[in-house]
Parts: sequence; C-alpha cells; structure tokens
Amino acid sequence: MSLSRVLGTTTVTVVLAVGLLGCSSGSVDGSTVKETQEGLTPISLGVFTSPSVAVIQAGVEQGFFEEHGFDIEVIQAASSAAQLPALDSGKIQFLLASPVTPILANTQGLDVQIVAGYAQNDPDTVNDSTALLVSADSPLKSPKDLEGKKVSINALGSIGEIGINAAVEADGGDPSTIQYIQLALGDVPAALESGEIDAGMTGAPWIGQVEAAGGSVLSDFIQEDGLGKNELVIAGNGTFLKDNPEKAEDFVAALAETYEYANENHDALAAMLPELLNIPEAAAKNQVWTLYSTEVDPAVLGTFAELMTRYEIVSNEPDMDAIIWKH
Repeated sequence: MSLSRVLGTTTVTVVLAVGLLGCSSGSVDGSTVKETQEGLTPISLGVFTSPSVAVIQAGVEQGFFEEHGFDIEVIQAASSAAQLPALDSGKIQFLLASPVTPILANTQGLDVQIVAGYAQNDPDTVNDSTALLVSADSPLKSPKDLEGKKVSINALGSIGEIGINAAVEADGGDPSTIQYIQLALGDVPAALESGEIDAGMTGAPWIGQVEAAGGSVLSDFIQEDGLGKNELVIAGNGTFLKDNPEKAEDFVAALAETYEYANENHDALAAMLPELLNIPEAAAKNQVWTLYSTEVDPAVLGTFAELMTRYEIVSNEPDMDAIIWKH
C-alpha cells in the first residue's frame, strides 16, 4: 500500500539540544562508562516535547536517578525520531519513544532495544493520550472521511501514521489516499484554526485547546487500535544494555520510582508545565495524566509490528524477540 507522506510547510519545533539537568563530568559512549567523582554514572535520556518532560524532570528533582547511581541529563527534541541517531551511536543511552521508533530502527540494523514501558492509557479517557482532532467547522465525522485529506502527525512513519491508517481502514476507508504532513503536537491547534490541515494528531494539553475553540476528537485511534497499554516506551542503546545489564536494571528501577511518584503527584507535575512547555497555568492545571508503568506487553508490541508491516513502514517483519530487552 503506497502512502502519501510529505513534510509540512508549517515550522516544526526544532531540536532543543539542551539538557534539563546536565552531567557534572564523565561520559558514556556506547559501552564505555566513566563514573563522576561522586561515583555516579553519567547517562542521557532523550524525550520529546510533551508533558512527559515533567514526569522525568520530577524523577530527577526527587533524586530517584541519583539514588540508583546516575547523573542524568535529559535532552528534549520535537520527536523521538530526531534523537534516534544519537541513541544508535551511544551518544545518548535511553530514549522515550513510541514503539514504532525502536521497532523500525531494529529492522534497519540499528542497535536499539525496548527496555521498559512508559505510558499506559485509560481506555475511557481520551485526553490522557494523543488523538486525532478536527476544527469546529470541520465536515469530517468519522475516520473514513479522512480519505484524500491533509492530516498532520508528529513524525512520518510513526504511531500516528499506522494508528490513523488502521482506524480509517476499520471504518471502511482507504488510508492510502491520505496526505500526511509532519507537524509538532503543539502546532496543531493553530494549523486547524487556519485551515492548513483537515485533521491533526495532538495530545494533552493541546487537545483541550482545540476543544475550547469548538473542535472535537475525530478518532481516539490509540485505543481503537489496541495500542494504549504501551503507547510509549523507553528504548535503550543495545551495546550499553549488553555490556552494562546491572546499570540498565538500576535505570529501570529509577524509572519505576519516578512513575510511582508521577502517578501520585499530578499537581506537582502540572506546576512544572508552564515553564517546561510554555503553556498557561490554567491549561497546566487541567492536564489529564496517563498511568505510568515500566510494564512491557509483548502482545501490544506485536500489534505495533503487525500494523507497521501492513502499512509498509517496515520492509520485513520485525523480530520482536530481538527488539525487547531480556533481563
């Protein structure tokens, strides 16, 4: 199935090569680990611009990573795909991403594996995840109506592309006629209002912004396609994981404590969002949070792999045994 995928004309958020918390000293490159003078292992985690930044930053500020032996640097970018080369080379050791990113990378021979889960969405709550939105005056009523339309996703060949394709096909439509453009999640409200796109993939808090302007959710495709339990995962550099399995386990343990804190302290997370995402305090307070968990569900990841194969995001069937880190 041939899909129309082109870069959008609206400016996409550029990579912010700035660590929210920098390493004091030392370096990690692939399997090489040099501890700081304090005995901590410097490590880098890539995240994309979303409320996820607050979750990880909370873990840093609460000291969970330091307690498990890490001096962590958090590096923010517009999408996980933008940081994939750095993960493969070992310049960063871990990456927050849709499972699509590490699955695709592995099929292309890159040294990347899925280490831990991240986001588990509530099937009854749309705003805790990404969804497909339309403007107040849109004539589109169901996924099938997307045939021949211009639709934005935050990265080409991503969870948005396979998820929307599956939703359209399930509704009796032909997803090969969709024109996908790449647009940052935070740019979707303005693009819908201007008419630049017919529909756009975005997440909280921007879903609320679109709805406040009279727009609505056309498809909660993450849940409709059965992808919600592992919508987002943590991927790791394969060489680092192989050569430092105990440190990798310590990192997952630090994530588990971070997630536990995040699940129980939504107000503290929301207080970080105005500065981290440049959004109003009112929008931050209305943020709907997902459930955070390190659990990895092979069945859900298998669904990702099946959809990626069906829609020709990958040229050969992914080997999930090789993609999921065993520990």
